[in-house]
Amino acid sequence: MKRDFQIVIWGATGFTGQIVTEYLHDNYKNEIRWAIAGRSLTKLQSVKNRLQLNDSVECLVGDSFDTESLKAITSRTDVIISTVGPYALYGKELVNVCVQTKTDYCDLTGEIPFVKDSVDSFHERAKTNEVKIVHSCGYDSIPSDIGCLLLQEKAIEKHGKPLSNVKLFILGLKGKFSGGTLVSMINLMKEAKNPEKRKIQTNPYILCKDVIAEMPIQRIQSFAWYDPMIEKWTAPFIMARFNTRIVFRSNELMEYKYGRNFMYDESLVVGRGIKGKLRGGILTIGIGIMIILMSIPISRWILVKTIFPKPGEGPSKAERKSGYFKMVLVGGNEDGGNRTEVFISDINDPGYGSTSIMLAESALCLALDSNHLPRQYGVITPSVAMGTSIVDRLKKAGFDISVSD
Repeated sequence: MKRDFQIVIWGATGFTGQIVTEYLHDNYKNEIRWAIAGRSLTKLQSVKNRLQLNDSVECLVGDSFDTESLKAITSRTDVIISTVGPYALYGKELVNVCVQTKTDYCDLTGEIPFVKDSVDSFHERAKTNEVKIVHSCGYDSIPSDIGCLLLQEKAIEKHGKPLSNVKLFILGLKGKFSGGTLVSMINLMKEAKNPEKRKIQTNPYILCKDVIAEMPIQRIQSFAWYDPMIEKWTAPFIMARFNTRIVFRSNELMEYKYGRNFMYDESLVVGRGIKGKLRGGILTIGIGIMIILMSIPISRWILVKTIFPKPGEGPSKAERKSGYFKMVLVGGNEDGGNRTEVFISDINDPGYGSTSIMLAESALCLALDSNHLPRQYGVITPSVAMGTSIVDRLKKAGFDISVSD
């Protein structure tokens, strides 16, 4: 039976939720049936008035801990977008309800423990109900996950087999973070004090079930080094620890399409020669100092109160427009042969401008392109849920995505 809406934005009054809402209004307002949802009707109506949304866009009220209100919302839509974080605190019941009401779901989480809990709690039931629960549909981890799929499909087409060694390099990056992202980061640091949660955050195969002893020990870069794959100095990329887990889960869900000996990592390119080495060292030290300061309650409190943005705050529209990201995934065999590359870039702030586009287009892909998507269900990854269909949408939205061998 046809539902009232194709897409509902849960958390539409939050910082990211408003950006996603504005994107759908500006680009698809007359093409889809959609609604906005949150805890406060007054705030929802304020967003609707400020963005001059069509009268047909309803305001739906619910609460992250009120199961019946969530059922009332999800049962009316084909897909729900969740922008309400930290997901470990506010996200689990919505996923549970989506599985029950057979509603596809996507979010932008970068929280390993939450995704792990979601997989353990809901994957099998979601498979049975033919529901797609798709986490991490933003800058974390669409470029990593979709880029790796494109690279391996090209390698298989050209060379008849996947590449055993793939690495993502951040070539350029400009953007800011919001108060909501900060709250999520703080919650992850608090969880890391628990030995079990810390183990979840450090195990590269934590989202996989079918792990055997012969699979490689994955290396996550933790200091500056010269990388021969790109012939430049590199530094640790702060989101590599999360993105790699998503890519490894994709490999398992696709029955090890990338191979059992598949190695994957991500790093930040900082330049050539002595300047690159120095820049990499300074950046690595800076990241280490910030992690230490954020792990100490008193220094964390001072930073939150004096420097960092508050919840609901983030980069302005002009700042988001001035942001960008450029990255390249480079793959090869152990001997360096069969080199293949995938280049991905966008001219928006990656954490909010680009992320909001990726999240909205993922929901549109799930809602409108379902006949062309892989018939795979459960708590799955972007590449497994949408295949390369999302690539066509992102290109139309202005992303530069190209494959080269």
